[in-house]
Amino acid sequence: MPKKSDASQANSTIRIRGARQHNLKNLDLDIPIGELTVITGPSGSGKSSLAFHTLYAEGQRRYVETFSPYVRQFFDRMDKPEVDRIDGIPPAIAIEQKNTIRTTRSTVGTLTEVNDYLKLLYPRLATGYHPSTGEPVQPDTPASILEWCQSHLSDETILVIFPIPVPKDTTPEELFPFLNSQGYLRILLNKKVLRTDSVPALKKLPRKIHVIQDRIKVTSRNKSRLTEAFENALRLGKGRCQVSDPKFKLTEFNTTWSPLRQPTSSLFSFNSPLGACPTCRGFGRIIGIDLDKAIPNHLLSIKQGAIKPFQGERGEDCQRDLLRACREIQLDPKTPWNELTSEQQHWVKYGERTPLSALSSLEQSEQLWAENRWYGIQGFFDWLETKAYKMHVRVFLARYRAYTTCSDCQGSRLQPDALHFKILDKTLPALWHLPIDQLVDFFEEVAQAHAPLDKSAKLVLDEVTSRLNYLTEVGLGYLTLDRPARTLSGGEIARVNLTTCLGSALTHTLFVLDEPTVGLHHRDIHRLTKVMHALRDKGNTLVVVEHDEAVMHQADNLIDMGPAAGEAGGTIVAALSKRQAKKKHPTSQTLPYLDGTKSIPVPKSYRKPKAHLSITRASVNNIKNLDVEIPLGVFVALTGVSGSGKSSLAHPIIYNNLARHFGIVTDEEPAPAEITGLNELAGVQLIDQSPLSRTPRSTPAVLLGAFEHIRQLFALTPAARARELTPGYFSFNSGPGRCQRCSGNGFEKVEMQFLSDLYLTCPECEGSRFTKAAQEITLNGRSITDVLKFTATEALDFLDTLEVATRKEELHVAKAQNALRPLVDTGLGYLRLGQPLNTLSGGEAQRLKICQLLTDTRGSINTLLILDEPTTGLHFTDIEILLGVFHRLTDAGYSLLVIEHQLDVIKNADHVIEIGPDAGTKGGTITFTGTPKQLAKRKTETGKALSAPHAPPKKVARKKAASKSQISLTGLRHHNLKNISLDIPLQEFVVVSGLSGSGKSTLAFDVLFSEGQRRFLDSMSPYARQFASQLEKPDLDLIEGLPPTVAIEQRISRGGGKSTVGTVTEILHFLRLLYAKVGVQHCPQSGEAVISQTPEAIGEQLGKLLTKHKSLRLLSPVLRGRKGFHREYAEAATRAEMDEIFIDGELIKTEDFQPLARHKAHDIDFVVGTITGKKDAPKVISRALQYGKGTLRALTPKGQLTTFSTARVSPTTGESFDELDPSHFSFNSPRGWCKTCRGYGHIVASRYDSKAFNSEAEAEIHEEKSRAKTDPADTKVCPDCFGARLRESSCHVFLKGKLSLPALSALTVQDALKKTKSLKFTGRDLEISRDILPEIVQRLNFLDQVGLGYLQLDRSATTLSGGESQRIRLAAQLGSNLQGVLYILDEPTIGLHPRDNTALLGTLHALREKGNSLLLVEHDEDTIRAASHLIDLGPGAGVEGGEVVYQGSKLTGKNSKSPTIQALKNPLVHPSRGSRRKILKAKKHWLQLKGCTLNNLDNLDVQIPLGRLTVLTGVSGSGKSSLMRGCLSVACEKKPKKTPYDKATGFENFKYRYEVDQSPIGKTSRSCPATYVKLFDHIRALFAQLPESRMRGYTASRFSFNNREGQCPECKGNGRIKLEMDFLPTTWVDCESCFGQRYNPATLEIRYNGLTIGDILNLNIKTAAEFFSAHPKLQKTLQLLADTGLGYLTLGQPSPTVSGGEAQRLKLVTQLTKGRPKITDVGPTNTNLYLIEEPTIGLHQQDVARLTDVLHRLVDEGHTVVVIEHHMDLAAEADYLIDLGPEAGPAGGKIIAQGTPEEVAKCKQSKTAPFINAVL
Repeated sequence: MPKKSDASQANSTIRIRGARQHNLKNLDLDIPIGELTVITGPSGSGKSSLAFHTLYAEGQRRYVETFSPYVRQFFDRMDKPEVDRIDGIPPAIAIEQKNTIRTTRSTVGTLTEVNDYLKLLYPRLATGYHPSTGEPVQPDTPASILEWCQSHLSDETILVIFPIPVPKDTTPEELFPFLNSQGYLRILLNKKVLRTDSVPALKKLPRKIHVIQDRIKVTSRNKSRLTEAFENALRLGKGRCQVSDPKFKLTEFNTTWSPLRQPTSSLFSFNSPLGACPTCRGFGRIIGIDLDKAIPNHLLSIKQGAIKPFQGERGEDCQRDLLRACREIQLDPKTPWNELTSEQQHWVKYGERTPLSALSSLEQSEQLWAENRWYGIQGFFDWLETKAYKMHVRVFLARYRAYTTCSDCQGSRLQPDALHFKILDKTLPALWHLPIDQLVDFFEEVAQAHAPLDKSAKLVLDEVTSRLNYLTEVGLGYLTLDRPARTLSGGEIARVNLTTCLGSALTHTLFVLDEPTVGLHHRDIHRLTKVMHALRDKGNTLVVVEHDEAVMHQADNLIDMGPAAGEAGGTIVAALSKRQAKKKHPTSQTLPYLDGTKSIPVPKSYRKPKAHLSITRASVNNIKNLDVEIPLGVFVALTGVSGSGKSSLAHPIIYNNLARHFGIVTDEEPAPAEITGLNELAGVQLIDQSPLSRTPRSTPAVLLGAFEHIRQLFALTPAARARELTPGYFSFNSGPGRCQRCSGNGFEKVEMQFLSDLYLTCPECEGSRFTKAAQEITLNGRSITDVLKFTATEALDFLDTLEVATRKEELHVAKAQNALRPLVDTGLGYLRLGQPLNTLSGGEAQRLKICQLLTDTRGSINTLLILDEPTTGLHFTDIEILLGVFHRLTDAGYSLLVIEHQLDVIKNADHVIEIGPDAGTKGGTITFTGTPKQLAKRKTETGKALSAPHAPPKKVARKKAASKSQISLTGLRHHNLKNISLDIPLQEFVVVSGLSGSGKSTLAFDVLFSEGQRRFLDSMSPYARQFASQLEKPDLDLIEGLPPTVAIEQRISRGGGKSTVGTVTEILHFLRLLYAKVGVQHCPQSGEAVISQTPEAIGEQLGKLLTKHKSLRLLSPVLRGRKGFHREYAEAATRAEMDEIFIDGELIKTEDFQPLARHKAHDIDFVVGTITGKKDAPKVISRALQYGKGTLRALTPKGQLTTFSTARVSPTTGESFDELDPSHFSFNSPRGWCKTCRGYGHIVASRYDSKAFNSEAEAEIHEEKSRAKTDPADTKVCPDCFGARLRESSCHVFLKGKLSLPALSALTVQDALKKTKSLKFTGRDLEISRDILPEIVQRLNFLDQVGLGYLQLDRSATTLSGGESQRIRLAAQLGSNLQGVLYILDEPTIGLHPRDNTALLGTLHALREKGNSLLLVEHDEDTIRAASHLIDLGPGAGVEGGEVVYQGSKLTGKNSKSPTIQALKNPLVHPSRGSRRKILKAKKHWLQLKGCTLNNLDNLDVQIPLGRLTVLTGVSGSGKSSLMRGCLSVACEKKPKKTPYDKATGFENFKYRYEVDQSPIGKTSRSCPATYVKLFDHIRALFAQLPESRMRGYTASRFSFNNREGQCPECKGNGRIKLEMDFLPTTWVDCESCFGQRYNPATLEIRYNGLTIGDILNLNIKTAAEFFSAHPKLQKTLQLLADTGLGYLTLGQPSPTVSGGEAQRLKLVTQLTKGRPKITDVGPTNTNLYLIEEPTIGLHQQDVARLTDVLHRLVDEGHTVVVIEHHMDLAAEADYLIDLGPEAGPAGGKIIAQGTPEEVAKCKQSKTAPFINAVL
């Protein structure tokens, strides 16, 4: 095997050239791969622009391109960065401080995958307990039953019994003779032993009869007999049996977990229908009575009235009952609620009810009340719910309704059965409730208690503990696994995601982190850097935007951006690597702080507090009965380790209580606390990092009030006064001076579907937001637009130089300056006055809120300001500026309470409060109050950080990376893989080979691809994940070192009747987008381009329409072809007072609107109004055009629609056209297809009719199927679209040079590439096409490179050869230029000529040289020899495979078990039979076709010998399929209507023609190999002939799983049941009634040679051939299947799971077994013609030899076999070889050589000859 060339130097860096995103100044830089690089610099200097908007955007975009366009549209569509080029970038994952998670299904446990491992651990280690008795439950075996009997019934005589059900209405007279006939002699009934040979006098039979299997004494001598009795009893009792002692006391045994469900991983997942609580569907909460609302004040005692609903007349009886119950259990009712234990509080809430009771909550409450026991607050509300028919009761209950804990699962989210399994006496939900640091200790106990663990359990436990340790290392040990992810802060979610990435073991990935130290105490930062180093050492690249000094010191590389913010930034002022000696970087503002030459000054003295805010008995979260005093009038820092309770004190305790006091509305209830000193404050204000605005309408100048004064100044200019303009004229939100086209936004949004949306500069105002008339008014030479472009600093300079003439102007200038100056003071001077607020970061938004305070301090003195980590995103210089602002605010009279970890902020505070000592339950107490200097002397965590000397921390030595990166798999048991473990080298060319069915695809696709993509997806948008394929998690213990994966699989189908080269390669997706966005609509009648028209002109046309109709509804199109619920449109219509909406062609009352089907595309129009005459028309027209953005539609009373547009009207005919949309260019959409042919390009005799079907979709599916079966001769080109497939108006949309989409699609790939490259756009069209054209050119280029340049884009996919289809899919996937990806390919040489293999291997090697890894499932010898590593699976197929029989880089292995090594060492000898059949020259022995002209066939004349094996060869696309499928197949028809040849002779010799291709053999699980090859009919007949079947009257139909009579009633013969639950993926599980056997119990009682009909279906074909050896008809077919390499398939395997190659061989066997007459008896006229296309697909060399033998057998029987094949071993077996070529497409279609393989091998012109010669 060749050695991999050393490309490591080229792939060691990410190379960025010409980065210009945002304020970046054309940067060129290299970022080392596999290292930790920190990007720092002042706020606004361009750090995020480089890290996120350039690096991450490009890395993620390139990987997401490998997904389908449908899935891509749901991902975060980041803009393509402004950069010349980026080389060597791996797939990128961003870890940001954004928490966009909204679902409660996502928890810390699910995010970190700890839950995934816990659900694997519980089935392995948990003990089940009986729900009633509490005794351990486990499945019984004959050995365990024997052991129990020996310990409990030693030397006793026992009865071994098994139960059988008694059918309804069965009499003793019927039952006893039947039992006796079956050999059952005795039964146990009512503690009596009865014989079955006589019928006892019984009135009624029980539902179950206990049959005595044996009566035996329990002794050691009888051990084997006892074991046999237990085995038989369990078998006959279907897993159940009983043992009776001499007193007839029965002990039951069960081979299942009854009464529990079997513990599987799904049972312990609330995200699976199997495990989720059916009541709350796994959410843990339902809308119900919130008992916490019944106890609003936790400081009150029960006696004082803590239970609020008990204090009125309605609940006074309950109060008395509660006090009585308290006395009975000795609970002091005078104890405040917050001092009661959690158990006591639970008792008050829920009473003395039994957990997991079978009774409902109401039934339990009534029972407790009747027994005079405490029924709980829950019981009170249960009783009230029965009175809810009364209005006043419903009103009362509404006060207490909220999302509450599910009463059925008690918030555990799981099924009741899951709660009966425990590890060390803890259920899984109990573990979820524990803090993570406690869980670490718990699992140490588990490891000790269950030692020694088996290998798989140890691996799972190690994964759990490692992930938990990662979480504690990043300071999150206080979190619980059931903490909803949506409640995490930005810093917490970032660190959770960081540990998730580390735990997922992804490698070769670029991680871009946004300030991971946010919210982290100084104590934990070194632990965080340790985690980042661990992620780096796994082979990943980390780019971190960070300001923390400790992180910078621990980085491998440092990039310092600057020198300042905004336009003054965007350059690299310092770049250091590997702690190199620091050069002088005079412009760097970071390095002086790092080396200690500069620091933030500390105040010399501290302010004295003016008063105190006293807080006592405060309790919330981990804070219990806290007492603390907050000094007022000073700067107070609130600090402590992460999770200690700082935010709990500041938010729910202080802010929420003060907000309620000052009348401020908050979303959350205040926490219980007693607060005094409120009179010392005038107000409270929370200044956090929440967004200031979600729209671009608000800007810094508007928010701070400066823009109001600037507008006043413009209104006071002479020009404005001359035109009598008011300040409102200069408002871009509502003024008449704003641009009407963009409504003052300055841009227009262009939706780009699966590309990121574009925001283009408005062409009318050119981004200025204002009209030209408004811009003509200038102030000191500057227009209003110019002023909005100023930064705050520039604006202040401008206002300073402004010459004012009046006192009024002077006043407005001063007010504008006062409003803007705080921006500069807080370090935000780089913000532009017109910058939309929704583009600001959290830190910028927080500082802007501070600016609001600084602009006006009147009336704000004595206000308490609460700031939550205001230094987030701030550089050292920015922190210094911010501290100056804090001191200024304090001096102005504010009281500041700042939550902060940054040491410089703490040092500058007047007073410090530290909460600790640790996080979670170990925190929540005050560990220090005093000055910073006093704190520095204490040994608290913050005190130690303050007192530490300023010195760079010691650099952590980097762990040596493994000598060779690899993927490590351990304990792989998926499908037939037998617990294998192996290492797969990365950045190598790896081939996985082995016999068909040995487990290759399972390893490559079901494990490596599935897991690699799933792990990457898990790091991305939760919203997007639900639209990607639901990838099953494989069954394995551990997989490490796995990079992101891309799969290029075989597709069984070539697409539907509408699929073309353009659609399969996705080129058409981008062309549709291009035509919709930059195409120009032309009038189909006149050919002229459309123009705009006025609303008045539209009014005139509507007036003409009104003459025909009394009234017209005017509609505004607001949504086209978008999926979703779309509630917002109904809400907007309601606000606009519109009574009706037009949705998907139906009028709906706005008030009756219901959320739409989420996953269906919808059209929505607003019904703006109805016009009946010309008087009311102008106003309604104007409004309709406004909402429809220049387009309206008129709806007549009869339902006819007419479109009118101000922008798209024919100047000749006056016809209006719809706004262009990509769907208008899709022949798969009703919006785009030609109405006559419905997008097919041709018409058929039968007409489309949807009335006979349940839905339009069902009708379209039926139409496609029927068209596929239609004879091409019965079709004709559509008379309306002439084959273009699109509607007329879409065919008249042109690009430059009158180029329509149908015309472009008709070109070959090479011509289309030239035409596309020649397209030149300018202005707005250039911006739109910037991202689209490269996508088209790239895909066309790749098609040309792999030799498909001759294909036309509109060529139907059904006419493509196998080789063409495979390379098209390759071209569609390999377009993205990535590094570090694992590409997994499924036999890429399929359909390729050996000559083309060389080019393909070159492409794959080039892909690997870019730093990627290749793993190919392949049998091709050249490919195996070209690989650098081989993994061979075997030794057999199916259950005989699944083992690694060889692995290595040398093919000289001596392993005799390796079928691939043996095949390479012992090539096949040709001809295998020693000689070839003689080719007879007489004309009667030949088939002849003359003048074949189909597709590229060049008037071809061809002769094929009868009764021989003929193989067609030639390069891919040379015409082989056209000849065989298009000509030979047609020639066999009796009366072909249209022939693609001139003459055909010799075909009258055939009775039948059989075509064998790779199309699916079935689309439902009801079809299987046994049914397809008609074996099952014979097997059913065999079962029906058995004596017991005949006695019972069972016919063959009884044994069909499609027949109600015999099928399982639960699963209806499927063997599986589909579980569906809202919000969860659909799951298939084995039917619990028949255990996957498909049949009902009565049918399964019939056995043939010990096997039931269900057992037969589970046999593999090889075993079945041996089993039915006594039945020649069955055995012959089964052996034939085994001979073709299908012995590993089971008879009942669902057809949808069968590959294309397997389907083809099944079809081949089916044809072989159809009739197969004896030629000698019947004569030559009854022979058959077999047309077989590439039968060796998916076959190993051993299987090829078997297949060849089968084909020879066919020919031996007198049949003629024609095979298309590229496998030279099969071609060398041919009697006659026909080689087509010389090239593909138009350059092919000729016969280059024909004759025996030896003769063809001598032809110098043949491309096949060298390869045939090599194997002969």
